[in-house]
Amino acid sequence: MSNFMGAVRAVLWSFIGLGGRRADADKRTSQVGILPLIGVALVVVLLLIAGLIALARFAAGT
Repeated sequence: MSNFMGAVRAVLWSFIGLGGRRADADKRTSQVGILPLIGVALVVVLLLIAGLIALARFAAGT
């Protein structure tokens, strides 16, 4: 579970700057591995896109 949370923090830091200093982010990314980072990043991007689509549909009234 800590690897998963480390991957989430690393992805969020790279997307929007949350999660601490640059040195901490570099350490987290080296500890987690590349495949979990890619997986978490894809999920975050898909959630962002789904949220934007839902917001657009709500704003359009359909």
